[in-house]
This record gives sequence, C-alpha cells and structure tokens, in this order.
Amino acid sequence: MLQIPQNHIHTRSTPFWNKKTAPAGIFERHLDKGTRPGVYPRLSVMQGAVKYLGYADEHSSEPEDIMVINAGEFGVFPPQKWHNIEVMTDDTYFNIDFFVAPEVLMEGANPRKVIPGENNDEKSHLYRHGNE
Repeated sequence: MLQIPQNHIHTRSTPFWNKKTAPAGIFERHLDKGTRPGVYPRLSVMQGAVKYLGYADEHSSEPEDIMVINAGEFGVFPPQKWHNIEVMTDDTYFNIDFFVAPEVLMEGANPRKVIPGENNDEKSHLYRHGNE
C-alpha cells in the first residue's frame, strides 16, 4: 500500500460527503490540482465503501490500479495520477485529506525578512512580507 512520506504536511480536508453531496467531477476521470507533484490525497471511508480507479493516462480504456476502501479504512492515492472514484453503496460517507511536500508549500510562499527596530534589540524586530 502506498504511504504518505513522513515529512509531508496535512494542508486541508474536504467536508464529509455522500453520493449526493460530493462534487460530480470526483466521479469522472480527472487529474486535478490535488494530485500535482508532492501532493498525496488520502480518502477515508466512515460508512459504506469507495472504489478508486487509477489510469495510466487520460485516454486509457481500462484502469491499471483498483483499490476498494471499506468503512474504517483509508486509501492513499499517488500524485499526478488520472483517476476517479465510485461509491459502492448508497449509504457511503467519506472525506479526503491532502498531504503536501514542504518544498511544494514553499513554492508559493512569500519570503519574510526581519527589519531591525529603533533599539536594534530582539524585541523590537518587526516581521514584514517580501519587499515591504
């Protein structure tokens, strides 16, 4: 089973969804922002079951990876993988957590610098964004 690297950081969670409340696109084959390099989605099933289907590319007719995630279990999806999910029962209830590599988080970060205050002591330093 694929594991999330230990240094990856939990960045967000989806709401808990069922067949009716989940976004329709999650059930269609897609490659979304959540599966960019360094991002591992983890799907947790609270009730019912979800089937994950992973494809080699956008046009593959058959999945190359199939994983059934039952109630009380979770499945980790590889980054940059075309995929979709199927809800296996009408009462299925699940959510998705995203774990991101530190270097991916830093790509969009605005660097901060320390600006000395009037007294030049540690307590008077101000933190400023970028070139402010």
